[in-house]
Amino acid sequence: MNPLTVLSLAAVAACSSAQILGYPGIYGAYPGFYSGLLPQGYKELLPAAAPLPVAQVPLTYSGVAPVSYNALPYAPVAPIQTQHHAQDELGQYSFGYAGGPSSRSETRDAFGVVRGSFNYVDSEGKVQTQHYVADALGFRVSATNLPVAPDAPEAPAPLALPGPLPEPVQDTPEVAAAKVAFKAAFDEAAVAAEAAPDARK
Repeated sequence: MNPLTVLSLAAVAACSSAQILGYPGIYGAYPGFYSGLLPQGYKELLPAAAPLPVAQVPLTYSGVAPVSYNALPYAPVAPIQTQHHAQDELGQYSFGYAGGPSSRSETRDAFGVVRGSFNYVDSEGKVQTQHYVADALGFRVSATNLPVAPDAPEAPAPLALPGPLPEPVQDTPEVAAAKVAFKAAFDEAAVAAEAAPDARK
């Protein structure tokens, strides 16, 4: 017979002997199975079990509200957890996992383009999802938790001027005469520069 089986049976017999034989001792005063089977003369020889002291505590109502117990909500069965991984000698790979609100998946092709997505539960209890692509154009991502730019405000209506537009500035007679003199001097210098021999040669 297996030694573990023998030990198990011995432990069961030892634990149940107190219920069958009585406590304390093998034929104690506690009414067990064998205590009623003793002959009349032997019961007086056994020591009498001392009664246990019981404290008498008066029960009073203190006005405390009754305790109510809330049962735990029913826990659904855990979702099936799955994961996968594959790769080859060309540098292509595919891996991912799924289970519950959290999952991830990513692939890479022979051209080096990586595509993937993942989701998780954020601190507010919402499921957030991200999709990303990494290729020759760079890393691009689209997600449910990215900030959104506010709408552009409408262009304001043009302001109405309070009166007519001002007239452009007019030259004074001195400024007009200076402009004519400068133009004549500039033209003379240009003609003289064309007639002069080229000194750079």
